[in-house]
Amino acid sequence: MHKNFPLLEKNIRNQFLKMLISLTIIFIVIVIIFILYIKSTNQSLKEERESVSGKAQIVDGLSEAFNGIIFRARGYYAFQDKHELELLHENLAEFEKYLNQFAELQLTDEEKALYNDLVEFNKNYKSVILPQALSYVDANDYEALRKLSSSGTNDLVNNFVNYTKMYEKKTEVDLNELFSRTIEKAQQFTLISLLLGALILLFVAIIMRRVLFNVIKPIEQLTTATNEIASGRFIELGGLVQKEDELGILANSFYKMTLSIQEKEEVLTTQNEELLAQQDELQGNQLQLQQSLDHLQKYNQLNHVLTFTLDKKQLLKNLHDYLNDIYMFDTSVLYLLEGNIYVSKGLTEQTTEQLVGNLNRDKQVRLEEEKFFIITREIAPNNQDIAQDYYHCYDLYSSILNSDGHLVAILMATREGNHFTKQEIDELNGLMNRVSIAFERIFMYEEVERSRQLNQNIIDTVNEGIQLVSITGDVLLINKALSRIIRFENIINKDNVSLNIWLEHFQNLCDQPEELLTFFNEAIIEDFLDTRTFRYSISHNTPIFVEVYATSVYEGGVKMGTMFVHRDITREYEIDQMKSELVSTVSHELRTPLSSVLGFTELLLTKEVKPERQKRYIETIHKEAVRLTNLINDFLDLQRMESGRQQYNMQQLSIDELSIEIVNRFRHEQKHHVHLIDKAKQVNVNGDQERLIQVFINLIGNAIKFSPSGGDVMITLENRNNMVQVSIEDQGIGIPKHEISKLFQKFKRIDNTTRRKIGGTGLGLSISREIIKKHGGDIWIESEEGKGTTVSFNLPLIQRQFESNLEDNEFNNQTGLNVLIIEDDLSLALLLSEELKSRGFTVIYHDNPKRAYEEALQTPLVGIVIDLMLGDEKNGWDLIRQLRDTEETCNIPILISSALDESKEDVARYKIEKYLTKPYPPEELTKALLSILSKASIDKGKM
Repeated sequence: MHKNFPLLEKNIRNQFLKMLISLTIIFIVIVIIFILYIKSTNQSLKEERESVSGKAQIVDGLSEAFNGIIFRARGYYAFQDKHELELLHENLAEFEKYLNQFAELQLTDEEKALYNDLVEFNKNYKSVILPQALSYVDANDYEALRKLSSSGTNDLVNNFVNYTKMYEKKTEVDLNELFSRTIEKAQQFTLISLLLGALILLFVAIIMRRVLFNVIKPIEQLTTATNEIASGRFIELGGLVQKEDELGILANSFYKMTLSIQEKEEVLTTQNEELLAQQDELQGNQLQLQQSLDHLQKYNQLNHVLTFTLDKKQLLKNLHDYLNDIYMFDTSVLYLLEGNIYVSKGLTEQTTEQLVGNLNRDKQVRLEEEKFFIITREIAPNNQDIAQDYYHCYDLYSSILNSDGHLVAILMATREGNHFTKQEIDELNGLMNRVSIAFERIFMYEEVERSRQLNQNIIDTVNEGIQLVSITGDVLLINKALSRIIRFENIINKDNVSLNIWLEHFQNLCDQPEELLTFFNEAIIEDFLDTRTFRYSISHNTPIFVEVYATSVYEGGVKMGTMFVHRDITREYEIDQMKSELVSTVSHELRTPLSSVLGFTELLLTKEVKPERQKRYIETIHKEAVRLTNLINDFLDLQRMESGRQQYNMQQLSIDELSIEIVNRFRHEQKHHVHLIDKAKQVNVNGDQERLIQVFINLIGNAIKFSPSGGDVMITLENRNNMVQVSIEDQGIGIPKHEISKLFQKFKRIDNTTRRKIGGTGLGLSISREIIKKHGGDIWIESEEGKGTTVSFNLPLIQRQFESNLEDNEFNNQTGLNVLIIEDDLSLALLLSEELKSRGFTVIYHDNPKRAYEEALQTPLVGIVIDLMLGDEKNGWDLIRQLRDTEETCNIPILISSALDESKEDVARYKIEKYLTKPYPPEELTKALLSILSKASIDKGKM
């Protein structure tokens, strides 16, 4: 147990504590004094700086108020504005407030004289000067007002202005002086801090000297004495034993211990010799024990391999390594007949292959009969060998047999000059018997594994998803088809997936979670002989419909689990749905026009009607007959496309020409305006003109049909990735996002109130997709419900590489060069569009002045090309007048393209940039636009 030192008069701890406390108190007192001095100095500087700043603020306020009085007075004199007079009185009140604050400051004699002048000025100005001036203003006597202004008042104003300027300079000087003093004080504080740091270092040096003298030096003496005693010499400790502190006690104890060691040294030497003899004996026993332990450890490792490994190669390698460690073969080969697997030691790969490949059949038969044999060979000395005498070489052949006595593996080993003892042979035979059991276990496992893998492969090739669960609901087996159906691929290689995990997955996945979970739980818990079924669906990008069958699995008459078979019935479901939609659509779309045809026909047959009404009835019958014809044609087109019998007349087409033709077909739409934005420089494709027109009409017809409130339908052409892309955008009712992927299905129509009123067969998009795919393109939809829909498709260009015939000018690579063309001549519009696109412009085509004006308000344009003869309602001049009268469009350059003669007066009035009289070369239009852009660029650079 630990024993405390007695209290000493010169305790080391007390000495150092006293010294440390004294030095700490001195240092703290110095630091406190230094901090108080810094705080006092900073406070003094702060108060002085605040005083100077406050006085400067008051003087600035007096100056601003004084200037306000003069400014407001002159404003009132000049304009007689009552508001200026009110502001003058407010400035007088503010001036008096600052005078009062100025009087409270410590003022110099000069400032006191100025204060008295300002007080006198304020009193005189309010009571005499201002009333007189106001009376002169009211009487319009400005001569008297000028005399009053030229009186002594101006001297006072000038003196005060000079004072304020002088005071600003003085304040700046005072602040700079304060800043310099602050910097000087900071330098003094830094110097004092350095001195304090030096003082701290001095204190530390004093403490370290005391520690070195009172502790370190005595310890060094004790260390030296210890080393001398260890070397067998004795040393005097001198005055160290006379010390009255802890080190003195330690030195006395060390001295007494040294005397005791010397007395007992001889006894210890004798005992040490006896211990050394015992140690040698123990080391010999330990070496023998370690060898036995190593042998046992290797044997245990081999036993573990024999018991648990299922890898033939690993077992063969471990067994071969163990035999070489125990029996120290010079060369050896362990050869497994099944699979031609072998391992060797001391032999090249080529020698081993020859030895295994040329194994004597007679030796194999002998091994099956005798289990082992040894061949002894005499080796003659060779000049190149180390051995110079004859010696014997012993070749051991040992077998591993199966339960039927057939050869499984062969050990061929050689030892030179070291024969095999009977004990080694017996141990080896016993080991080989155990190894044969391990190999049989591996062969049985491999056979079972092959059967299991075969069964699994059979199950995985089945299209239906198979799931076997235990009576507790844990998954025992699942095939790839089910993992693919339910998107649960990460459990395909897992064993015993718990009930809660896979039920939760189904619950999150399917659309009928509660009903499906009830079905699974009842099928797992209940014992039944029949087959139960349930249908569920999985909503994803493409919905999946699944029918699951459940049946109990029995083993020995006892239920051991439940088998679920999940069959993907999406295709059957879609066919059923398609049939239902087909019947519903056809019945509605056929009955509606047939009802009209039969009704109006019956009226014509049974009643006398007026000729004009007869004509209206016949027109209605014709319209409904055309509707029926289109419906039947859609069915026939789709059937031909799906059967591959649709014929396509492929030829070189220009998409922009086709687009403008389509725009003209819809130019008489009342509620919808169809227009074209042409950004595509490459427009030539291989296609069937009639079929592509059918696509355009289907898509534009849908855009019009599903925009019941009207709005623009915009066709945009552009080049992307060696394709020409056509986008048709409307401002209609839009499509819900989750319905977009279904729209290309046959007879698919979105089921809501708005669309139900519109009608249609649901075949237009399906037919359009088939046509576009046959042309090597793609079609897709982008939509936002309530904001409109954009249907886009692309077609491969004939010329894969984009070639540019652009002239070298600074505008070729710019974007946003939009040119609006208003032209009712299709051919000329196409010609101008091709020319402008070849020079890097984007062309927006309209034939309606009203829509063109709206486009100009919404789109940044570099120019507008207008034909003067556009229609009866509004001509080109009307549109130009409207554009120039509108702030947003008044600066857009306008070029006229007309067959009429030029009117110089109108051209000048409306600032027409260029008047082109038809016919003219299209290059003239391009030159005019490039000139306009160049001029605008130069003007912008000057700015």
